[in-house]
Amino acid sequence: MRNASIVLNLAGLTASFFCFLHCVLVILAFMEILNSNLLIIEVFENPNNHAALVISGITLATLSLFKFNAQLKKLKFEFKGIVFASFITGTSLLIGSFYVYGIYSEILVILGAFSLLSMHALKLIKPQ
Repeated sequence: MRNASIVLNLAGLTASFFCFLHCVLVILAFMEILNSNLLIIEVFENPNNHAALVISGITLATLSLFKFNAQLKKLKFEFKGIVFASFITGTSLLIGSFYVYGIYSEILVILGAFSLLSMHALKLIKPQ
């Protein structure tokens, strides 16, 4: 795996983790297990911040599917396997979260972020 792929996967892993963590905390706050005044909950309650994080997660996931050669002259896109299936599932769930509201949106983001987390983890653990 090239350095560019490692950096993209680590950045995507970070963005997906923040999506996942935020939504789990929101659900715990909704169930009154946690206080809803946590900074990570307040920051992403703004729809613009939420959209920026989701879009950056999808963008990083898309870029991490490219295979880079040493000179960056040829780019190959992966269209097969569990990695691509995780990408399609995660992206679909994250985009779908913009069309539903409340706890349902949070559940879709949790599932989508977890799917992208697993995609990045697979690519880092099992480089091709």
